[in-house]
Amino acid sequence: MKNILLRLSAILLFSSCSNTKAMHENQWQQYGRIEQVADPFLNSLQKNNDLVLVFALENYAWGKSVNYKALALNNNEWTAYGWYVNKNAGPSVQPNVNPLIVSNDSCNAIWKFFQDKQVWKVKGDTGEGFCTGSKNGDCNISDGANWRLLIITKDKVIDPTYYEPGFFENCCPGNTDRALFVEAINKMQGIMGNGR
Repeated sequence: MKNILLRLSAILLFSSCSNTKAMHENQWQQYGRIEQVADPFLNSLQKNNDLVLVFALENYAWGKSVNYKALALNNNEWTAYGWYVNKNAGPSVQPNVNPLIVSNDSCNAIWKFFQDKQVWKVKGDTGEGFCTGSKNGDCNISDGANWRLLIITKDKVIDPTYYEPGFFENCCPGNTDRALFVEAINKMQGIMGNGR
């Protein structure tokens, strides 16, 4: 009887550790909402990859356009893409998608950074409170762009957005979520470049 209890305890301990590891590996997904993305190419990436990390620069001041940079993980291999969408041109105009050269090691390092810093917990600014608590009244910008960071799986999306976070982080630092958001975007751009 004693041996049976010891074996049962060992099995329970082992399965508990396995469940904890699985929960830790997928813990970030609980922050996502179940959704299919609207952009046709992004939707294709979502359907055909295990994970997609995207930086989108959204301009709405003088016309509507979005510049995308994406890292897509499928079967432990990373692929990178860049494309531009002119929202004024209508849905019939297909974007010119350009593959970008990236190394698996660089992409794995970025995903490890996302996991270590729990980037998925960043909430975004919801279009307000850019310099909350700041005494610097000169922190103002017009006609800027929204920066969107998307973490996408086959059925979930996390997408915090900040209005000109680089500008506001330099002008009135102190928002730790915004600083982490900018650091994550800078790491992605560091391996994919800033241009289209």
